[in-house]
Amino acid sequence: MTDIRLEDVSMIYPFHKVGGLFYRKEQQKILEAQKAMPYTSNEGVIALQHFSARIDQGEFVAVLGPSGSGKTTLLRIIAGLERPPLGTVRYDGCDLQQIDIDDRDIAMVFQNYSLYPNQTVYQNIAFPLEVKHMPREEIAREVEKIAGLTGLTDKLRKMPEELSGGEKQRVAVARAMVKDPKLLLLDEPFANLDPLMKKKMRELLRKLHENYETTIIYVTHDQYDAISLAERIIILKDGITQMDASTEEVYNRPLNRFCGEFLGLPVMNIIEDVRVDKGSFELFGEKHALNAAQKKKCRDRDLIDVGIRGTNIQIGDQGVKAEVEYVEIIEADRIIHLGLEGRKLTAVEKINDAGRLTYLKGDAVMIKADPDRIHLFDKEGNRI
Repeated sequence: MTDIRLEDVSMIYPFHKVGGLFYRKEQQKILEAQKAMPYTSNEGVIALQHFSARIDQGEFVAVLGPSGSGKTTLLRIIAGLERPPLGTVRYDGCDLQQIDIDDRDIAMVFQNYSLYPNQTVYQNIAFPLEVKHMPREEIAREVEKIAGLTGLTDKLRKMPEELSGGEKQRVAVARAMVKDPKLLLLDEPFANLDPLMKKKMRELLRKLHENYETTIIYVTHDQYDAISLAERIIILKDGITQMDASTEEVYNRPLNRFCGEFLGLPVMNIIEDVRVDKGSFELFGEKHALNAAQKKKCRDRDLIDVGIRGTNIQIGDQGVKAEVEYVEIIEADRIIHLGLEGRKLTAVEKINDAGRLTYLKGDAVMIKADPDRIHLFDKEGNRI
């Protein structure tokens, strides 16, 4: 498998049927909720709409989006667990449905671990190799190798019930990787883990990707996982692709306001209804000129929305005065929550680089925006 190609794929789930005397009210509520979804047809809820993408061998791609955006549906289609009524999925030029399940060379890791409770860690990891009827000596060698990479060498004789959540997730990843699959699918694998364990699992996944050069498709709503792990990010909303680009491109040049606000912590600051006058606009007391392309797009617009990330708001001796409301410390970042003319803003500083110890509630500070990191959106949310 050298590449995966999805062409104009759509997925429709039938409406929940309402029938019987028991729980009829609850069933009716489910049906009404489904019909209120953003996109429906006479057949049911449209979970994925005209999705197309090519994923090359060895890529690490994150599929990012809110709940109900179609992420898991997309993963199940790629895995062959769902068959879309429209569009095609091709592996190395061959239609997925024409490839025997045993020949697909895909591994999948779920959020809930899905370990065999009556088998040891060794047996859980070895299972995919036993199914392939590999010699015992070779199985032992491969299990010991992946156990060493995942830090499970001293856990091989334990049962799943004796493991922590992080250890169970490592076993699930080890079981998926032991057969060296060409494609690894991850569905919210770290959702149940605490922040410290998430960090360790991210490090593990990076190491495995480097060692095995496996194609990885990672479905998540956790933007930090996506930014820190993936080389490329696909953002979905209501089953529609919002953006498909490198992680750097998605972060630095979001195609629309949704992508700008959805990716990045803290959330991008949006200053709404900023007036455009004679080819320029004002932000934090400074005038900024539009370039030629932006002027053309703003020709018939008086008001735009301006986005600026907290990392691109500078606190210093120049700019406009804002008031500190409170401060958060997250790892090496100091997040300063500010009030400015009735608006709420956040600025971010690296603690080690900051010239002061902290900010106190009520402090007056001067802020300005990095002019090269300002994002402009029209009132429909599209990038200008």
